[in-house]
Amino acid sequence: MVLKKNLWGLFFFFFWGTVFSQWEQLERTNEIFIEYAFVDTHKMHFGEMPDSYLSYNEVLNREDEYNSLLDTLTVTEEKSEKFSVNFLNINSEYSDYAPSFYEGELVFASSRNVNSVSKSFDEVSNQPFLDLYTTVKKSDKERIRKLKGSINTKFHESSAVFSKDKKTVYFTRNNYSKRKSKTNIEGSVLLKIYRARYVEGKWKDIEELPFSSDDYSIAHPTLSPDGRFLYFASDMPGSFGKSDIYVVEINEDGSFGIPENLGDRINTSGRETFPFISDKGKLFFASDGHQGLGGLDIFMTLFNDNETEVYNLGEPINSSEDDFTFIINEEHKIGFFASNRKGGKGDDDIYGFRQLVSFPEYHKRKLKTIKRIDRIIDIKPNEDGVTSF
Repeated sequence: MVLKKNLWGLFFFFFWGTVFSQWEQLERTNEIFIEYAFVDTHKMHFGEMPDSYLSYNEVLNREDEYNSLLDTLTVTEEKSEKFSVNFLNINSEYSDYAPSFYEGELVFASSRNVNSVSKSFDEVSNQPFLDLYTTVKKSDKERIRKLKGSINTKFHESSAVFSKDKKTVYFTRNNYSKRKSKTNIEGSVLLKIYRARYVEGKWKDIEELPFSSDDYSIAHPTLSPDGRFLYFASDMPGSFGKSDIYVVEINEDGSFGIPENLGDRINTSGRETFPFISDKGKLFFASDGHQGLGGLDIFMTLFNDNETEVYNLGEPINSSEDDFTFIINEEHKIGFFASNRKGGKGDDDIYGFRQLVSFPEYHKRKLKTIKRIDRIIDIKPNEDGVTSF
């Protein structure tokens, strides 16, 4: 499917040239990284609401909501010391990944061809293009349906994240205009982030973010808990590797600041992609540039003694294959991720999990800090010129 080791599917990072910044730029991006992401995140822009502000019933209802979602979707469960990993009933024979929490349900990207006779197919994967779907536990007739509105098109849509008030969504889509895909000078179709509003029960008013470009890709958005900062992956000029993680401030009027690179403590000469900011303010991301178990692995960042440390989540979250699009609600210790590991139903499958050991315990157990390494990855060009993440 989309995430084969040498093909890397449509939604991994793409544009295979490494761009190195000057030393002044490196120092500045490191400072921005520390300022934006990890210095006293609870008191700064992550906006986490303390439990003391929630009533006892609200806490219980939230816990029931997350547990109910995972239990409803679970087919099988395997336990380890740190996690119990659940295989889900929403997986298809096609590609399913990029889960996101929304209104007690799970929104995800899938290339399943549901009720669509005229659905277009990707020439590379020979699968339908990706659309955004949501689980539906309140309906007896349907368990999964497409997001309502004009988000889904005949091209790829993926990686959705929703604002705190549930009225705004940011998502990834192919760069296209007038219902035709647009290519850069190298003939590659790039990726852009779009924003949509929830109006009268449907997603409408779709707009491209202003720092998107026809010359490079931006994709895979995630929001800080208070919605003030948008994180994403890009290969824009100034990136350290094939794709880097960036952050941009969202102003009160909905406009944006200037995107900032998170620096070389996070970004490597490889790919860093699919960022996620948890409700506790931790950054999780997928990478093949930090030392891992194989393919893309999922990493976590901790800020200790004024230094940013990157940790591999290890097995069973990571495997010898590609593991990516990790999300978690740390308060309730429940999350989801995608993998193309053996034993799945399709090319990429979504897994749920319960966290059995807290992340501070990871640190106490002296997990090794993952140092940056350089990898040489043989990339095969796509026949249709579509850029991959």
